[in-house]
Amino acid sequence: LGELEEYGIIEAGRRNGERTFDETNLEIVRAAAELARYGVAGRNLRVFRTSADREAALLQQLLGPALRSNSQARRKEAIENLESLAAVCTHMQHLLLVRDLRRLAA
Repeated sequence: LGELEEYGIIEAGRRNGERTFDETNLEIVRAAAELARYGVAGRNLRVFRTSADREAALLQQLLGPALRSNSQARRKEAIENLESLAAVCTHMQHLLLVRDLRRLAA
């Protein structure tokens, strides 16, 4: 946990003065443990963190104003769009990875 926190992979919250981890952070820990079985260390996960940060920044640029809108309907639409865009981004990332792995295997 310390290594994952050190590299910004997970973030602890505070509840009643104690460090806690939400479900998403726990899933990240599980995935990191699985990757560790293949020799992937916490420091190697920074590439995923950087990629996620860039993707989030892009989505914030696209939808940030609508998410901060005073209009409840506009915010609701932005949240729906955020979920759809995130899914498309994940699919795009997967396709690019598959393409690159095929090159590697060829």
